[in-house]
Amino acid sequence: MIDYSTIERIQSAAQIVDVVSDFVTLRKRGVNYVGLCPFHDDKTPSFYVSPVKNICKCFACGEGGTPVHFVMKMEQTSYVDALKYLAKKYGIEIKETEMTDGERQARDDRESMFILNAYAGKVFSSNLFENPEGKTAGLAYFRERGFRDDIIKKFQLGYSLEAKDAFTQQALSAGYKLAYLEKTGLTITGENNYTADRFRGRVMFPVHTLSGKVVAFGGRILKNEKTAKYLNSPESEIYHKSNELYGIYFARQSIVKQDRCFLVEGYTDVISMHQAGIGNVVASSGTALTQGQIRMIHRLTNNVTVLYDGDSAGIKAAIRGIDLLLEAGLNIKIVLLPEGEDPDSFARKQNATGFNTYIKENETDFVRFKAILLIKEAGNDPVKKAGMITEIVDTIALIPEEIVRLVYVKECSAISGVDEGTLVRAIAKKRQTILLQKKKTAYYPEATKPETGNLPDESQMPPPPEGYPEFSVEQTSLLDDYERTILRYIIRYGEIDMANAQKEEDVADIPKGELKKETPLFVIEYITEEMKQDGLAFSNPLYRQIMEETYARYKNPDFRAEHYFRNHINPNISKIAVDLSTDRYIVGKIHSRYKPVPKEEKKLFGIVPYVVINYKNALLQKRMDETNVAIREAESRGDFEQLAAKMKELAGFTQQKREIAAFLRERIVDTGKNS
Repeated sequence: MIDYSTIERIQSAAQIVDVVSDFVTLRKRGVNYVGLCPFHDDKTPSFYVSPVKNICKCFACGEGGTPVHFVMKMEQTSYVDALKYLAKKYGIEIKETEMTDGERQARDDRESMFILNAYAGKVFSSNLFENPEGKTAGLAYFRERGFRDDIIKKFQLGYSLEAKDAFTQQALSAGYKLAYLEKTGLTITGENNYTADRFRGRVMFPVHTLSGKVVAFGGRILKNEKTAKYLNSPESEIYHKSNELYGIYFARQSIVKQDRCFLVEGYTDVISMHQAGIGNVVASSGTALTQGQIRMIHRLTNNVTVLYDGDSAGIKAAIRGIDLLLEAGLNIKIVLLPEGEDPDSFARKQNATGFNTYIKENETDFVRFKAILLIKEAGNDPVKKAGMITEIVDTIALIPEEIVRLVYVKECSAISGVDEGTLVRAIAKKRQTILLQKKKTAYYPEATKPETGNLPDESQMPPPPEGYPEFSVEQTSLLDDYERTILRYIIRYGEIDMANAQKEEDVADIPKGELKKETPLFVIEYITEEMKQDGLAFSNPLYRQIMEETYARYKNPDFRAEHYFRNHINPNISKIAVDLSTDRYIVGKIHSRYKPVPKEEKKLFGIVPYVVINYKNALLQKRMDETNVAIREAESRGDFEQLAAKMKELAGFTQQKREIAAFLRERIVDTGKNS
């Protein structure tokens, strides 16, 4: 892990204008800079860079952040790799925290394996273009497939010679250790010093990580031998097939820019589509999709289009894995290619325009596609039809957004002839099962799970306050806006004395010596004390961590919430802080299309209590809803003791709700005044 003091040096040295200028042409506008956004098809300059606050922001697509965030997004790399990129740019030596002997050995092993794979890739590529056998067999094969030399070189395709251990001996002669040749799977060993190349006599397809390192290889046999047509590197310390997607390194920027990912099955599908001008494509390499692969796609886009062979007999089996994409909240489209075509052959007959036109005219949303497929299969068989309805229900129940579920219910009801109410009840029951399962594990969304090295270890984190409660997973989306609003005021205005913020302006004609100030009441102190007093905890884990660290530090006179969280070691938290404060420094000062931000700090005494009580009101409403559910359940069971207890509980909540309503009526604030 990178030493924290080194991270601070990198963050201090990295200048946003300097970093962005490596990728975007900027021109000065006032105190800031502007250019075309690199993250979407920008026609007029929407990407603003503020050297004063060292941040950037696109006012069209919303992307932006600190220099570290920009590099992470631009290079589609991890937090640690972005720091290393900036350290190299500014000549800063990376200092890492002390490792145990075991940790150091594991790191050295991983680095050695990556170095060996990079060497192997160069050897295989050299064989293809410079060795007579490679030219005759390998290069001829790729050219017969219609691949241009520039595409062959781009994907670093290669050839492994037929001789039993030609590569192994070459690697050993170059000083590489046999132990790492075995660990990467490049060499197979046996008794009596037996060695053999795993991929001999095959054309080679290197598999790259998101950051471009060669993590594994796939090899295709060229002769008609009794062996597997494709052979892949075995699982190792650096290669886990379930976490890799073929082509992701070459597709990452195109996926972000197009805001769509095409998903295919094989290596040649990806390569042919790139050659046709479609760069936003990856392959699952013939395996069912995994959570790791889905997380990788989700980092880049919410939209996935899956391409299937027109005559594929295994479509039904293949689409089962797509349910995981739905559960992750992705928007899924399906395209069936013309009969007899696969993505490889179809792309070789198209250019990008023709391909995209076909996609646009033939894509269908996944739920509709699956429903039609299942209904066709079920026919008039009542048992099969019942099974079909169950499958449709199971699929729709996975979708996180309620409105989207209801849209699909309507559509599937029309397709299947099953009453909407029946589908809704069945889906609600299935959702209960899904949510119950999620309750059994600690809530931490997959999308916010950090990569190794992105977060400090537990010992560096302040402990949560005493009595800090947890909330159920269902509350997260309902409460997110309220929680984010509270954080907005902590990060933007935490150190402002809201009791006296407007005093001097309101009584400007009173001599300063006669001006009596109220007892200071700082925004951060008011909010934290209100939260602690009622034992409140945010449901979003990242927001919760921000509050925990605020609790631990807010009484320190040197603590500045915005500076602290904008430069946080966790890039997810840093990004939240940047997002919540960006428009203060850019929108209000330099963007002519936006009105200046009203001076909220002059009205904080009215706004902040209103924001906090509104959040408490939302929590109370949630508890009332849960109590009403418990009351109905107690009634259905005939459990009158439980019913009486819950009715009493509900009466207490109702009284609190009335008190809050009265408070809100008194404290409604018109934020447009005095701006």
